[in-house]
Amino acid sequence: MIMCIFLFLLWIIFNGRITVEVCLFGAVIAAAVYAFCVYALGYHPAHEKKILRRLGLYAVYAVTLVGEIVKANLAVMKVILTKAEYHPAIVRIKVPLEENFSRVLLSNSITLTPGTVTVEQSGEEYLVLCLDKESAYDIPGWNLVRLLKKMEEK
Repeated sequence: MIMCIFLFLLWIIFNGRITVEVCLFGAVIAAAVYAFCVYALGYHPAHEKKILRRLGLYAVYAVTLVGEIVKANLAVMKVILTKAEYHPAIVRIKVPLEENFSRVLLSNSITLTPGTVTVEQSGEEYLVLCLDKESAYDIPGWNLVRLLKKMEEK
């Protein structure tokens, strides 16, 4: 039900004005999209409870990810500007995350971080192209991985 309300509010925001017609049409569209998600895409309202419980951790994750991106940008700039030695490699690492959402989130976080790209993700194994081979081996102990594990516990 929270998703339905979110869709309705999104409708109002994108529409830019509030009238009776806009609200009625938005309510119908939001309910139709919500019903489609439930019946066709396998969305279950119980997922909303899990998302609400984890909402604070998602915010912490986002802030931590921005911090990691800034640190990685500085490291890549250092390599470029000082012509420091680096050892690019493709490394296979294993990160024990149980939920598919956590795995995809980590995979995207690795790719968003400068100097690393997730080439392949299969179960708990990630194939990562990295600017420095040693930094790829630090991923299983990364702050973001610890946050994802904490989220999985909730």
